[in-house]
Amino acid sequence: MKKYHIRFIMQNLLILFLILSMAIIILIITPPFRSKSVEVKIKSGSSLRDVAQELHNSHVIPSSRIFELYVRAIGSERSIKSGTYRFMPFESPIAAASKLIRGYYITQKVVIPEGRTARQIATILESNNVINAEAFLEAVNDTELAKSLGIPASSCEGYLFPDTYFFNPQCDSRELVSQMVAGFNDAIERIEGTKTKLLNPQSLHQRVILASIIEREYRLPEDAPLIASVFFNRLQRNMPLQSCATVVYVMTEHLGKEEPSVVHYGDLKIQDPYNTYINRGLPPGPISNPGEISLRAALFPPQTDYLYFRLDDVNTGKHRFSHTLEEHNYVEIIPKGL
Repeated sequence: MKKYHIRFIMQNLLILFLILSMAIIILIITPPFRSKSVEVKIKSGSSLRDVAQELHNSHVIPSSRIFELYVRAIGSERSIKSGTYRFMPFESPIAAASKLIRGYYITQKVVIPEGRTARQIATILESNNVINAEAFLEAVNDTELAKSLGIPASSCEGYLFPDTYFFNPQCDSRELVSQMVAGFNDAIERIEGTKTKLLNPQSLHQRVILASIIEREYRLPEDAPLIASVFFNRLQRNMPLQSCATVVYVMTEHLGKEEPSVVHYGDLKIQDPYNTYINRGLPPGPISNPGEISLRAALFPPQTDYLYFRLDDVNTGKHRFSHTLEEHNYVEIIPKGL
């Protein structure tokens, strides 16, 4: 009788175990009914329990507790990647877990052109629904963030490397800025090749400022190094750089004006530390975020005797380089009929 009783209990326990196992399996492989896709943002630093609850609240999984147990059972509780994820209708909790563990979050392709300011980049990012422009600029101008990224300035302006990015929509602004600065560091490594870093952070910062001016001045890649040589020669002679690009920067970034098609003589007299017509040396900071061509030109300028340059052909973008002011101001007059 006692053996029968024990056998009966064991059978019931086995049945209960099988029922529970089936229930768990069903909850893991069967998605909740959802006719539309849903996007869920997993914040950086979220615990597994927080993630499971967020998925449950968004009707991605039927049970947060079972999902949590499953992820722990496969040893992936610390492998979930932050980001914004899109879950399709009838996507199983197992598939959802796999997506989170592999980091298959939504990405937005964004092209950041060379020579844009942080403000202009912020507008591009906001128009592509990546991040709020104000939040991005706040991170760019975060002194502590700049310091943590090895930038010897109060802002990351100049270090937001122009490239094609695949951003996580509405990602953390500090992570986004860090990603762009990482792109800058990669570019510097490519430019320097196998050499050790040629400059300390402060000296590199001076080259970044110069590169940001070159970026706004050149039109043809082959002219960038020569423009760099002109600026280096003028700096060595304590001549003002007299870059119209710095005046345009003052007008658009400091005075809030539209970018002018022509810089007038009166504009050259605007009182501002960034105006290189009235101030000698480099401006206090970068006026744009330069690309690899300008950075390479600023890091490795050729040795020339040029002190002046001017746009020689509006259609091709070719510049003419001169050694003297007389040569710079010379305009060739071609007789008619030739």
